[in-house]
Amino acid sequence: MLKPETIENRWDILYRDYPEVYEAFARVRATPTKDFGKMFGVKGKTVVDVACGTARSTFAFAPYALKVIGVEPEEVMLRIARENLKSSRFQNVIFKKGSSDKIPMPDNSVDVVVAFTSASFFNAENIQRYVREAERVLVHSGSVYSIDVAPGWYGGELAPVILGPSRRQKRIDYDFVRDEVFKALGFKYKDFYSTRQFDSLEQIISTYGFIFGKKIIAYLKENNKTKVKWKTRMYHKTL
Repeated sequence: MLKPETIENRWDILYRDYPEVYEAFARVRATPTKDFGKMFGVKGKTVVDVACGTARSTFAFAPYALKVIGVEPEEVMLRIARENLKSSRFQNVIFKKGSSDKIPMPDNSVDVVVAFTSASFFNAENIQRYVREAERVLVHSGSVYSIDVAPGWYGGELAPVILGPSRRQKRIDYDFVRDEVFKALGFKYKDFYSTRQFDSLEQIISTYGFIFGKKIIAYLKENNKTKVKWKTRMYHKTL
């Protein structure tokens, strides 16, 4: 199968057919760096990383947590995650097949549930199911998190190129849905900024451009752009 120039924002195709592109995109260095293990206060705790992908986020918790369970619905992602684990030093990480609404853990068995940029959070029902399932597996006083792009920042600072300026003004993006639903469910939030620096124009086109579309590829080439600023929003709630 010939690889297309771009998948034009089809994340389902990315996860299923091009996990190596996802892995390369996830590995791009971001500054300033964030120590999520310290930020989430997971020292000595059991953590579930929902929709863990190829385990970049899972491994961020491992130096601090008692145990980390990476949960992922896509078999190809799980395969890469397990391969990455073999080359790591971590003995406290395991992976299980599951999803945001079917976390493969018993009731009241974990301290922290976190989901980084979960592709399933595109409507109120999916988010509500995630929160209910997280609350089921959490112990008393456990915490649930969701970390994703802030409203209006899909694809980072180049959102107007990807979506068009009106898309940011009209409240129809998935990230606005997430914002409203999490707030309605009693979550607080915190924003932070980072910049992804790609090694070359070729690298940003083959990863970022491949994911986000032809308009972005043309823009990157025209402006010789190799870095993208992002605004991320962290939703959090303690039971």
